[in-house]
Amino acid sequence: MTRFFAPKAWLGGAGLVIGLVGMALTWRWLVGIAVGLLTAAFALRFAERNPRAP
Repeated sequence: MTRFFAPKAWLGGAGLVIGLVGMALTWRWLVGIAVGLLTAAFALRFAERNPRAP
């Protein structure tokens, strides 16, 4: 398990739940927050990569 696994899991899970609630209640601002959380989780994928690992 990498050091960024827990933050990615929390950001992804929170983004999913907040996005579903936002879509169910038709609150666009809540869906926007969810997209931001999912974007942060996706961006963390690149923080853990080694550019040229031998």
